[in-house]
Amino acid sequence: MTAPDPASPRPPRPLLEVRGLGVDFTGPDGSPLHAVRGLSFTLRRGETLAVVGESGSGKSTTALALTRMLPGTGRITTGSVLLDGQDLAAATDEELRAVRGARIGMIFQDPMTALNPVLSVGRHLDEVLRAHGERDRAARRARAVDLLDRVGIPEPHRRIDDHPHQFSGGQRQRILIAMALAGEPDILLADEPTTALDATVQEQILTLLADLNRETGTALVLITHNMGVVARSCARVLVMYGGTVVEDGPTAEVLTRPRHPYTAGLLAAVPRLSAPSGTRLTGIPGSPPDLALLGDGCAFAARCTLAEDRCRTGTPPLVELTDGVRAACLPAAGRTEPLPAPPPPARIDRPAPGAVVLEAEGLVKTYRRRGVRGAGFTALDRVSLTLAEGETLGIVGESGSGKSTLARVLAHAHPSDGGTLRLRGEDVTRPSRRALHAVRRQVQMVFQDPYASLNPRMTVGQIVAEPLIAFGLGDRDERAARVAELLTLAGLDPAVADRHPRAFSGGQRQRIGIARALAPGPSVLICDEPVSALDVSVQAQIVGLLTDLQRDLGLALVFIAHDLAVVRQVSHRIAVMHRGRIVESGSADEVCEHPQDPYTRALLAAAPEPVPVQHTPRKAEALA
Repeated sequence: MTAPDPASPRPPRPLLEVRGLGVDFTGPDGSPLHAVRGLSFTLRRGETLAVVGESGSGKSTTALALTRMLPGTGRITTGSVLLDGQDLAAATDEELRAVRGARIGMIFQDPMTALNPVLSVGRHLDEVLRAHGERDRAARRARAVDLLDRVGIPEPHRRIDDHPHQFSGGQRQRILIAMALAGEPDILLADEPTTALDATVQEQILTLLADLNRETGTALVLITHNMGVVARSCARVLVMYGGTVVEDGPTAEVLTRPRHPYTAGLLAAVPRLSAPSGTRLTGIPGSPPDLALLGDGCAFAARCTLAEDRCRTGTPPLVELTDGVRAACLPAAGRTEPLPAPPPPARIDRPAPGAVVLEAEGLVKTYRRRGVRGAGFTALDRVSLTLAEGETLGIVGESGSGKSTLARVLAHAHPSDGGTLRLRGEDVTRPSRRALHAVRRQVQMVFQDPYASLNPRMTVGQIVAEPLIAFGLGDRDERAARVAELLTLAGLDPAVADRHPRAFSGGQRQRIGIARALAPGPSVLICDEPVSALDVSVQAQIVGLLTDLQRDLGLALVFIAHDLAVVRQVSHRIAVMHRGRIVESGSADEVCEHPQDPYTRALLAAAPEPVPVQHTPRKAEALA
């Protein structure tokens, strides 16, 4: 073995070094839940690192553990978190206060819950700057204006006194970034900062983060389940499952030549904008492991097609393979080549759409502003569309384009202010109370947030039976049988009917919401962003479920989403909305491959694909 040359320069010490980190929570029965187990990684100055994995894999817990902000019973049980040699896992509260914000900044996922609605944006930034030692009020205000300008808030000197609700979702996320930059940190931890954003706004936020990383040298840790965002933004990726790292390495290597079966499964589940309409997404079978039951062996073994007997008894170490990639997989340890490529996605056998079931002509919806004279805000401006039996119509567009308003008007949750709506040829624009009852039975909705749309005090059985009671369908025994049938249709065990929503994952809750929507036997199902909050593997399962239900029940679907790849694959036709109007419509493949409207082209250009690119920001095309 050759001795190292003493004259050769030593590599710089990592800015952040995590060694054997373990984090536990206390379960309902007092037993420990091992949320993070033996986690180790390094982060160098100016580096961009993505952390990916399904919900429950330990991503957000890891980020919170780095600055000891774990909620509830969470505690660090093993390991160290070294920031320039200082162990934050053993630091005092006073030492941690000097690190939070000043050395490590945090950008949270949901800006509406992270921002105080009663405080102006200026007050938010003023509090942060004051906490970091700036005593002069005028200097704090000037610095706040500068920060807002830096993150791209227009007219910051005028908008500094506005409140969070007066900004768009993308602007609120920029405000959170400004707050995180106030202390000029060395590291930015961004926890799902673009999950609920449209493609164009997401592109703007990613470009902003890339610019900040390049201009200031701030290291970025990006937590996300969007592989397109990883390919777009980060040079290195760390894949987590069951609270530990199963693979890490350069983004180009991991995304194109995955070594761990879990990474390959995640990539296979990612919708591709290039895939034609009617392509079935491939989900990972099974569910993430129960943290209370984790023991020896590979946590992914129960879901892995390559698992061997030794995988279930021995804990696989994270070993160096090739090209800077490490993987914790016993079968992969002896491999020099990547896993075989998955088979091409299967095409869905979809019958041709039938007769028109829903028709809208010239729909108008205007919202009046309280205390302000004038015409108000026009959310729908003469929108016309048709929907046939067995057909899926995808609706895309930015926030504020009118998508959700259109969904509510079609479902008669909101009345229209003009135009005509027909259900199976009958005018139902302004139905009587009795007719409205019948219309709502035929047109049901699946909502975006599976956590907020289910009553936490009701059991699953009560939630699914609620529409049956509301529409007077069946007696108690018949409703119980129908609930069991609906849960089975939604891919759930009827035995879960006595449990409450808190016992289920996000994907399972969305299945409960679908079962509830199917209860009265509708002919039209309106799905308003039904998969935007879900992991890619769960998203594939839910999209597959909706497709199968449509085929088996002849449902007509309106599928609203901001992920164009998902919309293309699930839809027969796509309508693009902008400022309350449909600016382009046509077959899903035609709209995605040959867009005619500049706005449609801008949406397609901003959609991230899981293909590694040179890590320089693409400027989002300006929208008129």
